[in-house]
Amino acid sequence: MTVREEAHRLLDALPEDRLPDAIELLRQWAEVERGERPRRRFRTTGVFDGEPDLAVRSKEIVRDAWTNEGPRSA
Repeated sequence: MTVREEAHRLLDALPEDRLPDAIELLRQWAEVERGERPRRRFRTTGVFDGEPDLAVRSKEIVRDAWTNEGPRSA
């Protein structure tokens, strides 16, 4: 079995939900081989949602949390 045949076999064995990641990786490798500069794709998600002044008050919030609780563990 050639390497290309094995690659086809492995792609056929992948679950449907994993195919987009595999295809994206193969596209990036193909672009590099053709001399094209790979395009960055930033995947973002909303990971934080808080009050608008939360960053300004962060030290105060941490200080209050540390002084208001009992014994702490590591």
